[in-house]
Amino acid sequence: MAESGIYEKIIDYYITLKGDIWFYKFDYDYKKKYEKNPNTEQKIEKHLKEILTSEFEAKAEDYISLYITARKYIIEEVLKEIKGIEPSLTDHSADHVANVMERAWDLIDQQDRFSGIEIYLLCLIILFHDVGNIEGRGGHNKKIAEIYNNIRNKVPTYNQERRLVLIATAAHCGSSKKGDKDTLSDVDEISNLYNKEIKLRELASILRFADELSEGPQRTSHYLNSKSKIAEDAQIYHEYASITNIFVDKGNNRIAITYNIDYTSSERIEELLEFTYRRILKLDAERRYCKYYAPILDKLKKTDAQINFTINGDICDLDLPKIELGDKYNLIDDGNDTNIVDHFIKNNPVFNIHNIVEKLNSNKDE
Repeated sequence: MAESGIYEKIIDYYITLKGDIWFYKFDYDYKKKYEKNPNTEQKIEKHLKEILTSEFEAKAEDYISLYITARKYIIEEVLKEIKGIEPSLTDHSADHVANVMERAWDLIDQQDRFSGIEIYLLCLIILFHDVGNIEGRGGHNKKIAEIYNNIRNKVPTYNQERRLVLIATAAHCGSSKKGDKDTLSDVDEISNLYNKEIKLRELASILRFADELSEGPQRTSHYLNSKSKIAEDAQIYHEYASITNIFVDKGNNRIAITYNIDYTSSERIEELLEFTYRRILKLDAERRYCKYYAPILDKLKKTDAQINFTINGDICDLDLPKIELGDKYNLIDDGNDTNIVDHFIKNNPVFNIHNIVEKLNSNKDE
């Protein structure tokens, strides 16, 4: 792991402190287990090499070399510097890129729908999708061209590759040319790269949804959260990451989310629950939106979410049902309710935040 030496040095320092070490030790152990080594080849990258070799034989080395050059530059020169530019963001390092690649592989999983060049482009757009954060968070999805040019040196041979990378990465968030959120409509359904047909819009959809699924404790620091060392306007994003576990359950055609919340006080729980409801609804909206443009995602029929509570580590069973959002779920009732969380609670009163907090306080006092 690229930064393991840093973590070990910090632990050596904190081991001399009596009050704080268990927080950091927990954080270090978690990261050691779940962070992705940026230098480790991901499953989709291994598949990339295999399928390119199968399709292009000797020429495959040319494409593999192009990919490795981009990968090395992005990991070593860009991603590791984002934290210094945007210290309050959840993780956008090489570990996050590895997580997105893992999710993308979960979504396509060796299916023969995509050619070697399509897998090549998918891996490239995953590598590039967040590099714009090094120029600041705002509009980061449209700040990629300069970094691409630094890698490919503006050689005209790669102009088409650059165009496809910029179009696909721009669509993973933000607004469309029309000013709405339908960014994938800006992406050509079919394009071409290196004389091969590319299902560009479907690849952009996979990137977008894989990025949405790459949330979890690996994107934050338990120690910094526990010591309130995260910027106030970013705390909710880190708190949400710390409670979230997402599983692509292909066997049951669903996305399964599990939240584990350790309740200590009502000070922030209401905000966290409202934010969590909103993110569940957003993830399911992304599932339905992305599969509209990506036939390979059609097998994912629903999003399930289970919210679990503990109090000081002990299980607190509020008997909350599983949240199940299928393809027919309607976010806004008759178009009159503009707050999707209010609409959700109105139709699912068992998830009323005030009532949940009362039950938690009652259990805490027992």
